[in-house]
Amino acid sequence: MLFYLLGLKDPYTKDHSKRVAIYATILAKETKEYNSDALNKFYHSCLLHDIGKMRIRNKILNKPSSLTEEEYDVMKTHPERGIQVVKLFPFLPVDSSIILSHHEKWDGSGYPNGLKKQEISLSARIVAIADAFDAMTSTRMYRKALAPKEAYNQIIEGAGTQFDPELVTIFQKVFTSWIKIIPMIGK
Repeated sequence: MLFYLLGLKDPYTKDHSKRVAIYATILAKETKEYNSDALNKFYHSCLLHDIGKMRIRNKILNKPSSLTEEEYDVMKTHPERGIQVVKLFPFLPVDSSIILSHHEKWDGSGYPNGLKKQEISLSARIVAIADAFDAMTSTRMYRKALAPKEAYNQIIEGAGTQFDPELVTIFQKVFTSWIKIIPMIGK
C-alpha cells in the first residue's frame, strides 16, 4: 500500500525504488548473508527506502534544475521522514535501517547520522550501492543518465570512501546481471 501511494506522489521515485530493490536483492543474495525469508523482507524494505520522499514538497522533489543548498537540506531529511511514515504501520515487516541509513557513507561523510563502516547495517550498505547506480543511470530533468559502464566505474572509484569495499567487489561480480535486467525493468 505504501509503495502504491509513493507512486501516486512521485512516479519516478516508485520506479527508481523498484529498480533499486531488484539490484540490491541480487547483491544481497550474492553476499550469502540472507536466507529466503530475510531476502523477501529485504526486497520489500528496499521498495520503501525512499518512502520519506512522500513528505517532501513536490516543488523540491520534482524541481527541474539543481537544488539550492536549503532545498538539498530539506531533501536530506527524507530518511528520517521515512522512519516516521513506517512507524505509522508497525505491522509492516520492514528493515528500518535501509530507510534511515541508505545515504550513509563508508567513510562517515553521509547522512543523516554520519555513520561509518560497520556502524551502517549491511542492508543499508547494499542499498547505497544499488541506489547510487540507479540514480547515476537514470535521466532526470536536470541531467542525462550515465552509461552503465560509467556508473560502474564511479561505484568502483567510491570503494572505501562512499561504499563498503567488500560489497563493491561483489558488485563487480553481479554487474553483468544488473545490465541484463535493465531492459526488463525499464529506464
